[in-house]
Amino acid sequence: MTDRELLRRHLAACWSLTIPPFDDGTQEIELPAEAAPPWTLYLARIADAEVATWRAGVAPEQRADLLDRARRAGQRWEPALAMRREVAHAAPVIAPERLAAAQRLARTLDAADAPLLEAFEAESAAYYLDPRVAPCVGVVVDGKLLSVAHSSRQTPVACELGIDTRPEARRRGYAASATTLWTALIQRRGLTPIYSAFAWNDASLRLAQAVGYQPRIAGAYGPVPAPEKE
Repeated sequence: MTDRELLRRHLAACWSLTIPPFDDGTQEIELPAEAAPPWTLYLARIADAEVATWRAGVAPEQRADLLDRARRAGQRWEPALAMRREVAHAAPVIAPERLAAAQRLARTLDAADAPLLEAFEAESAAYYLDPRVAPCVGVVVDGKLLSVAHSSRQTPVACELGIDTRPEARRRGYAASATTLWTALIQRRGLTPIYSAFAWNDASLRLAQAVGYQPRIAGAYGPVPAPEKE
C-alpha cells in the first residue's frame, strides 16, 4: 500500500471523512464543503513529499500561515501554533508463530466477559462489546482484565486501533499481545489495521515498534484547542 493510500484510509477512519483515492503525485486536496473535521489543515509528511488536506474555503493567505505553523509544530501542542503532531503506522504481516505467542496471553472478548470489562472500566462493557468496535481483544490474568484492544474507528476498508492497559500491568507484553491478535483478526477480515499515536506518546510509539508497525506518516493538524493533558 502506498503512503498516500494509507493516509487516505487513516483520515477517513479517524475523522469519518469520504476521500477519493489520491493520485501518485497528489500534494494537495480540498475536502468537500460538507466535510467537517475538527481541523482546517492536515499536513502529512511521507517518504517522498508533503500532502496537505484542507477544509473547504480556506483563503490563500490563511493557507500559507497554517502550513508554516504545521511545519514548525513540535511533539507537544504549543499555544502559539495550535497544531498537534501524530504518527500513523502501517501494519506488519503477523507470522503464525508470533500469533501463537500472542494467543497464549490474549483472546477475543464476548458478552460473557462483561463483568471483566466493567471492572476494567466502569460502564464500558456496552461500548467494548458493540459490534461496531469489534474485534475486542483482552488479556486476562488471574481473573482480572489487564489490557484491551479494539477497533476505535472503522470504515469499510480500515480499522484504527484503540489500546488501553492498566497502569500496574504495563511493560509486561500484555498490550503487545492484545495488539498483535487484534491486528491479525483485522487482516483476516481483509481490512487494513492502522496504528496512530500522538508524537509525544513515547510509550505508544514503543508499543507500535514492538508489534512491528512501521511509521509511515508524520502528521500535523490544526488549529485545535489545548488538550486536557499531554
